[in-house]
Amino acid sequence: MMQLWILAALSSGFSSGLLGLYIVGMRMPFLGIGMAHAAMAGAVFASLAGWPLLPCALAGAVLAGGILAWIATTHVRSDLGVITSILLSFTMGLAFLGIGMHKGGEMSAFHSLMWGSMLLVKESDVKLLFLLGAAFLVFLYFCRRPLDTLLFSRGAARSCGLNEWPLLMLFMLLAALIITINLNITGGLLMYALLTNPAAAAFELAESMPSARRWAAGLGIASTLGGFGASYALDLPTGACIVMVSTLLYAAAAVYSHQKAKGGQQR
Repeated sequence: MMQLWILAALSSGFSSGLLGLYIVGMRMPFLGIGMAHAAMAGAVFASLAGWPLLPCALAGAVLAGGILAWIATTHVRSDLGVITSILLSFTMGLAFLGIGMHKGGEMSAFHSLMWGSMLLVKESDVKLLFLLGAAFLVFLYFCRRPLDTLLFSRGAARSCGLNEWPLLMLFMLLAALIITINLNITGGLLMYALLTNPAAAAFELAESMPSARRWAAGLGIASTLGGFGASYALDLPTGACIVMVSTLLYAAAAVYSHQKAKGGQQR
């Protein structure tokens, strides 16, 4: 069982860290938790209807991502950060509405989806996360240049004739898959931190995009491995431990970056 947990930490941290780099870079910090709540809403209403949970959870996340990609490529005035915060509020309300329609005895599974649990880790989830991590790497290999252009300036991307729609749709599809499979490990309420903290730390430490990708993946793995270890040793919720570790890593990266900049100014 311990080997499965370690593999889960590796696959979850790698895929979430790398995905988070682009979510943070494109100013969509609420995308992760918005999609997570869309997946939770899909699972909750699937349970009410007696349908399989995972396909419905994935459908909810993909639908939310598709709507966001469509809105982002239209001429609305709101930026991606505002749009994703609206997505978050709607999907959170929908998820908790569905949870409120369940009776108390049916709540334990949804509590685990919200907070994450080592006990919910399945071999199939780990295999899927490794496959999704590999798929995201392939996507970055072929699309890294247009994606990096979109990352730093949507205006520049459009002026170069870049068609945002298919690129964003493929990105949202991969994001929906990675986030949905991670629900059992990290939990929907805390997925935001795993997508944001390692990526923010990577931007503090890296001096180029290739370096940022390596830092984000490595810090994501460090967050999940450290969180799983703390959860196992102290018998605490997995998702909460991952958040604490990832926050400490960001704090360390920020302090290091500040000291490095201060030292450079003194010279």
